[in-house]
Amino acid sequence: MFEENQIPVFRVTLKKVIERLSNIKCEVSELQDIVLEQFDGYEYQDCEDVVGFDKWPKNFTDGDYRLNVKIDHPDAYELTLYVKIINNNAEIYNVL
Repeated sequence: MFEENQIPVFRVTLKKVIERLSNIKCEVSELQDIVLEQFDGYEYQDCEDVVGFDKWPKNFTDGDYRLNVKIDHPDAYELTLYVKIINNNAEIYNVL
């Protein structure tokens, strides 16, 4: 069906990215990498670079945060991640 070394590419919808982001529980140090992984397979008008991490705090303390990420395109949706940090563990409890 497929030639050798040819892998079919399946695109991911924004809805699926939001679902993936809504289920994240991890250590704070891994949060950025894990959020980035959730965008795998998603692109907006041929752009797939995720931006917004530069505005995240460098050091998290316990509390609630609103962190923004989006695809690097002027017309792409910006997602707000509602994150709770407790004892160096992060949980995304809402995505808008």
